[in-house]
Amino acid sequence: MIKVQFAILLVSIYSLTVNATSADVLKLSKKRCSQMYSAAVITATAPVQCARLREVHFKYIDFQGKHHNDGVMVVMDAVAPYVARIFTGLYEQRFPINKARPISEYQGDDERSMNANNSSSFNYRQVTGKSSLSLHAYGLAIDINPIQNPFVEFPKEGSVQFSPADGQKYANRKQYRYGKGNRKGFAEDVVPLFASNGFLYWGGFWDSPIDYQHFQVSSRMANLMVVMSANDAKLFFKQYVNWYQSCEAMYPVAYSQHRVNDYVFYLSNNLGVNSLRETYIVAPQKVLNAIHKPFTRSAICVKK
Repeated sequence: MIKVQFAILLVSIYSLTVNATSADVLKLSKKRCSQMYSAAVITATAPVQCARLREVHFKYIDFQGKHHNDGVMVVMDAVAPYVARIFTGLYEQRFPINKARPISEYQGDDERSMNANNSSSFNYRQVTGKSSLSLHAYGLAIDINPIQNPFVEFPKEGSVQFSPADGQKYANRKQYRYGKGNRKGFAEDVVPLFASNGFLYWGGFWDSPIDYQHFQVSSRMANLMVVMSANDAKLFFKQYVNWYQSCEAMYPVAYSQHRVNDYVFYLSNNLGVNSLRETYIVAPQKVLNAIHKPFTRSAICVKK
């Protein structure tokens, strides 16, 4: 009976097709690719090249209530339909976005983009203050409304630094404050929307630094998807989203508390391997067979 109910649940989830009426997914144009190379947003050493990137074009509403149709996000091909669904959801919720332009229009300068309160995604760069690659370098991270959702660092004990500097006005994360106007565009409002479309890691959950603007997939997922073929990565991410949504339906309380194990953990556990990436490189069909295998109802959904 449980298996039947779970199968019905999966069918109902599968029927929730990626319907982006206010967003479209397009191949990266040669012009855009050239602009990105000229601005050093991408180089020949980037893990994801133009052929594996897509432009998501979408409508949005700004903080003055004005409608725009010029929103653009550059993301990895496999996640593009779900990014389209995210921005369709934001538009339908009337969640305000100041602007959303590819970071090549800011010459790849993350600071300039943030100061302009620009929401963006792909940028071949390192993690701020570190040598490791950012998930932005894979087109698998999204920054939204940087001023309302600043990057907060603690360079030394007793000090704090906001990027962009205007983000200091939003250090208090309360939207409704006694005697003051309501505030909009906070990432906290849309964490569930991002998570249900695969971007379940939010920088607002971090302790130091805190990156309120930032949503991403896991680094293990990025390292796997970049060695997969485009079709395999697309299938993997589709199943990942289905896995999250099915687990959320089964464990709503745990998922409302963000106690989530992701699909990489689930597959690795099923295969008994430490690295899905290395397993895929050596034996891709082994990983694909696990992806095709029906989900099983399990408390492995929940992070202890």
